[in-house]
Amino acid sequence: MPENTFAENLNTNQYFLSLPSYVQEAIKQAGPKVQSNEDLREIADNLTNHK
Repeated sequence: MPENTFAENLNTNQYFLSLPSYVQEAIKQAGPKVQSNEDLREIADNLTNHK
């Protein structure tokens, strides 16, 4: 299975770092589903709009 370097490098992504800690944690747990900035924003939007 190919490595997901995007997910591995979230801690250097400025958008990711700007999110609340509970959103960051949920995204980290999504792991392989986060493969691009678009995925990251979609997951973050879903988490923040459906509390």
